[in-house]
Amino acid sequence: MLVKAADWIVEEYQKLQVWAAERFEDDARRAEIAQTVVSIVCIVAVATAVLVAAWLLIAVLGALTVGVVQAAFTGLGWALGHVADWHLTEVVTTPVHAYITAHAAGLPAAAEAIWSAWTLVGPGLWLICWLARSWGARLAWVLYGAGTVAMVYSASPASGRLLAAGVAVAYWAVLSVLAFRGAGRRPVVQVSAPASVPASETTALLQLREQVSERLAELRVRLERVELAARRSGPSDD
Repeated sequence: MLVKAADWIVEEYQKLQVWAAERFEDDARRAEIAQTVVSIVCIVAVATAVLVAAWLLIAVLGALTVGVVQAAFTGLGWALGHVADWHLTEVVTTPVHAYITAHAAGLPAAAEAIWSAWTLVGPGLWLICWLARSWGARLAWVLYGAGTVAMVYSASPASGRLLAAGVAVAYWAVLSVLAFRGAGRRPVVQVSAPASVPASETTALLQLREQVSERLAELRVRLERVELAARRSGPSDD
């Protein structure tokens, strides 16, 4: 569609240029002015068409992006809502909420604010542990799990405390599989073997070594001669 529009504009531009040249054939100056005006109008038309097309493209992409994000958050909210309403999940969440409500009296923050913070901190730590593999986040995740199990054990009915704590530990253990992903792997250290020295370089090194040895031997002989001459020319005893 854009190609057809561009072709149409080019054809109309050429027709208008021909019309301006024929219309003011007797006056070259007026023909030049008319052709300039035609060029400006065509440039404005092309720029307007490009801007409109870009605006439409951005609008469509923006609408699609917003729709996908809304659908993703809606699906995530639906999934989290069903998980939270699951009776096996309530074995953990109900005692924790009851514990926070019972012990939040006198604190600067309300019980619901503390409950909201607890529900947000857990998934946040889990994502950081999974994606960033941060050992600080993993330590905080361990403390978060221990505190959750302690609250579940304390606020559950006396006859089912151990069972409720066991369910909480099972939840935490399953989630920790991904939170501690890659924790036991050791970094692979690659040691490259030294490259073999070419035969030509080895021969050159041997020759250099022999030359240095010969120079040192000559220097040693000269030093011995100088020392012997110094002893002979020394003062004689009376």
